[in-house]
Amino acid sequence: MAGGLTCQTLLRRHIHVLRQLRQRRSLSNNTPPRPQDQIPTPNNVPTLPFWQRLGPLTRAAEAYARCQRKRPLTTQMCTSLFIYFCSDISAQSMGGKDYDPMRTARSLLIGAVSSIPSYKWFVWLSDNFNYPSRLLSLATKVVVNQICFTPVFNTYFFGMQAALAGATLGETWERITKTVPVSVVNSCKLWPAVTAFSFAFLPLEYRPLFGGVIAVGWQTYLSYLNRLAERSMAGGVDLLEGPRLEKAARPGFVPNMAAPYLRARHALSAALRPVARQSTPRLSSHVPRRPASTSSAPAPAPAPNGRGRLTYLLGGATGVVLTGGIYYYATDTRASFHRWLVPRLIRLLFPDAEDAHHAGTAALQTLHALGLHPRERAPDQPSPTAANPLATTVFGTVLANPIGISAGLDKDADIPDALFALGAAVVEVGGCTPLPQAGNPRPRVFRIPAIDGMINRYGLNSRGADAMAAGLRERLRKFALRLGLTEAEMLQGAAAAEGVPTGSLLPGRLLCVQVAKNKGTDERDVDAVVADYVYCVKRLAPYADVLVVNVSSPNTPGLRDLQAAEPLAKLLGAVVEEARKADRKVTPRVMVKVSPDEDHETQMEGVVQAVWMSGVDGVIVGNTTKKRTGLVPQGVKLTVKEQQTLTEDGGFSGPAQFDQTLKLVGRYRKMLDSYSLKTSGVDDVFPPAKVIFATGGITNGEQALKVLNAGASVAMVYTGLVYGGSGTITRIKSEMREKLAIKEA
Repeated sequence: MAGGLTCQTLLRRHIHVLRQLRQRRSLSNNTPPRPQDQIPTPNNVPTLPFWQRLGPLTRAAEAYARCQRKRPLTTQMCTSLFIYFCSDISAQSMGGKDYDPMRTARSLLIGAVSSIPSYKWFVWLSDNFNYPSRLLSLATKVVVNQICFTPVFNTYFFGMQAALAGATLGETWERITKTVPVSVVNSCKLWPAVTAFSFAFLPLEYRPLFGGVIAVGWQTYLSYLNRLAERSMAGGVDLLEGPRLEKAARPGFVPNMAAPYLRARHALSAALRPVARQSTPRLSSHVPRRPASTSSAPAPAPAPNGRGRLTYLLGGATGVVLTGGIYYYATDTRASFHRWLVPRLIRLLFPDAEDAHHAGTAALQTLHALGLHPRERAPDQPSPTAANPLATTVFGTVLANPIGISAGLDKDADIPDALFALGAAVVEVGGCTPLPQAGNPRPRVFRIPAIDGMINRYGLNSRGADAMAAGLRERLRKFALRLGLTEAEMLQGAAAAEGVPTGSLLPGRLLCVQVAKNKGTDERDVDAVVADYVYCVKRLAPYADVLVVNVSSPNTPGLRDLQAAEPLAKLLGAVVEEARKADRKVTPRVMVKVSPDEDHETQMEGVVQAVWMSGVDGVIVGNTTKKRTGLVPQGVKLTVKEQQTLTEDGGFSGPAQFDQTLKLVGRYRKMLDSYSLKTSGVDDVFPPAKVIFATGGITNGEQALKVLNAGASVAMVYTGLVYGGSGTITRIKSEMREKLAIKEA
């Protein structure tokens, strides 16, 4: 022992001397020591975390993580089925009865239905409540999870157990009231620590695995409580409350908060006592029985025969099918209540139109995070072999359909994926300003229901380019993680081979990001205005398929003055140049959004000239209008309030704009094409035609076809969604198919 200590001491001194000599040599040469030159000691050799040094277990966990990244929903489903299977087997082994395969089938069904919403919930919880203080973030996540998720999940678990077992509605409610409070109280002893640990120390892909190991024991406990509740209901005695009532009858009893596991132990002994003492023949079910008391144990319930069990199974299966049918109908954009009920209900609940806007956006964001959002299930292509009549090519991308959603609905790029799910091929988010700005004072949004119109003077309220870029970057990173790629690989076109654009992250879709100047920037200082737009482009170009330069908002003073040929050409040229510098393989295209009020021939010619001179790829024709003439159709009477609303300052949008939009699309198409003839090159080689997106008053399929036939490539909707609901895009495309089918016939 002494010799070993001596050798260890000498070795340490030798290492220390060598380190000092190497440091002196590096100082004399003015070169820092390289990491590979350092002597490997416990102080400078990085150690792997404990969980990465478990050999086969580590490799198994890494394999699970790869599956979780590539196919998160499938992996989560399989994980949940395994958890529920193990917990049910464990719970049944604690009951002292023979194994019941039907009970296991019920547990697997419950687990399968809840697996995806539970996974979406924890992903959403991971993405939110992230504050500068890590302790505050963890505490908030734990509290929100305990308040929101735990009671809902436990209610679902016990309610489904009772319903699938054939219980009536009253019995199901009784089961819930007996089990949920106890389970929620006990969950506070375990799950806050588990939640905090997983969010603090575990990567996202390992959390389901860690939670699954804990959940096996927890689901065993829930299944055990459920079995106790079943027995108490069968015997007529509340096994969870019986022991407490017996103790309360004793002299000198003082109430206290007894531990739930003590109540469960007394309940289990009370439940097993009749089985151990069973010596008398069991009475038939039709013989009247004396009500059970605390001094006599209840007789065991008669076991259901095969016919009764089949009835319970059919009843439970009917409930599951009914629940699935409601979910399928409610989340389908073709459901009629999305058009006729939801918009009217929102207008009733939120008299202020801006409150309704924020509520709708928040609802879509939350529902999408939980997988309960409305989505289009009607395919754009009826069959794999049939041609898609709505397909169109824009900027080299084959779009599934020519319908888009205009900017203003998703001002800060919070819900682009939820909007794509409604069926649109193009989604425009923004407008975004370089610095955050609050916009104009409220109230600033007004409805005119008689003509399905709106007036807004938001004034380009925005959280700023940095905030929008951070959100879009996080969205890109999550998508890359699911594919096993990095952000840099995505920007360099790693997913382009599969037809997935970098902005939309969906095949056959395009994400447009609208940029504008701050309200405080003097429009007469062209250089300052250009700097505003260039800053937005620099921050947002990596995450957009199309950048839209907004010079047509009627609510920003002096913005429309930028549509003059000279300042517009300078502005667009700077934007195009900055967009081409984006650090990505396929740089974003650039479009300019023009006003419907600047419709004089010379004004339009100036815009066309600036577009061709700057190299902009296209024009979005239309925005809200300041004009108030010709907005009310003949025969439509406005209320006094609507007449007053029509006089509010701001930009009007609604179906009354369609005729002006249609005329402007045709005129811009003619001007852009004629200008290309003037700029033909050698051997009559013409430059590519400029793309036109049309927005303003489009509410049905017939109108969409008209603007497309007039020369637009995409028809965009905004106010039509407000009054027509989340099924508007699906309805417009369906009407377009019907019109095209009639025309072909």
